[in-house]
Amino acid sequence: MKLLKYVSLFAVVCILMACVAGTAFAAGSKTDPVEITPTDGLTITEKQDGDPILTMKEAARLAGEKEPEGKVVYQWNLHSETLPAELTFHVELTGTQKGYVYHWDGSKWELMGKVNTPITFTDLSPVGVAIFEPAGNGGGEGGSPKTGEKGLMSLAFAAIALGGAAVFFSKKKD
Repeated sequence: MKLLKYVSLFAVVCILMACVAGTAFAAGSKTDPVEITPTDGLTITEKQDGDPILTMKEAARLAGEKEPEGKVVYQWNLHSETLPAELTFHVELTGTQKGYVYHWDGSKWELMGKVNTPITFTDLSPVGVAIFEPAGNGGGEGGSPKTGEKGLMSLAFAAIALGGAAVFFSKKKD
């Protein structure tokens, strides 16, 4: 019976440690999914009221992508001390994701190029980025697990199995 208490305590401690460690590992991921470089002389502000909105539908149409496969759109107001400005919009893409950069030319949105490649702007504001991912590859139902989710589930099952083994062996001795 003592063994069961010790193993149960050990399992609970393992679960608590896994929860704390899982949170710490997940916290290491980037908070902003788009990084714009270079930043020298560049001012980046959030989209303002009255700015034209880059919709997923418009982004998909311009890029030749299917709208339902769209994942997310980011938009900012950018200002540079010098123009033309060559900027790169860095985005960590999976193997199936595609990312595009857009610019409002004063009357309509235009496709400027792909993310992770240098793009020259003669005018900047507003600018948007759209990320497309086919459904089923993390963009829709049944996608990939969130950061740390798979590891925590494995540890939880291991703790349950350990507890079950402790019960089995303690009953066997009785």
